Amino acid sequence: MSTVPTQPARKSGKNTIFIIAAVVVGGIGAATLLLGRQPSDVGSLGETDVGGLQELAVIQAQLRPLRACGIEYGERGRRMKSGSHTSVWVSACENDRFAGVHIEVPTSRQVEGVAFDLERSSVSEPWKILVDKNQVPFPELKRTLEQLTPYLVEEIPSRLAQAIEAKVAADRERQRRQAAEPARREASKNSYPE
Repeated sequence: MSTVPTQPARKSGKNTIFIIAAVVVGGIGAATLLLGRQPSDVGSLGETDVGGLQELAVIQAQLRPLRACGIEYGERGRRMKSGSHTSVWVSACENDRFAGVHIEVPTSRQVEGVAFDLERSSVSEPWKILVDKNQVPFPELKRTLEQLTPYLVEEIPSRLAQAIEAKVAADRERQRRQAAEPARREASKNSYPE
């Protein structure tokens, strides 16, 4: 019985070609989706900082003392799927180690069709007032800010402090449970008869 020597199996170039084609097609698809979107649909891509405008200096002065680093208001994205005109999302600064809190806006202060983000990296900095100029006329932005600012100045300090306090209490309780867990497991393990 003789054995015929076989040649080692050749790796097909077809697999490589299929993988490259899949990557190219996927890349083209992703580019098409991104290019087909409006700037306001892709996060802050189409937003401009208007916080330095003299017409908004009073707003800046009122909001500066707040212990917050982010305020988001208004519906945005395709078909207004994110954000809200009925509440404001307020973000704490990083040193508070807390994400933020939703604050309901009274009906009399709500404005539909206006969306903006206020951002800063610390409480000592002025606010960036980011808005999509193609979607929100300046008079509407200014009117909305003038309407919301007194309410925000009144509500944010206590609501943010309560939320931070609740998070600190929850963190303490979680740490207490974690510290007690080894003793609980040991007691559970030793509770069975030998």
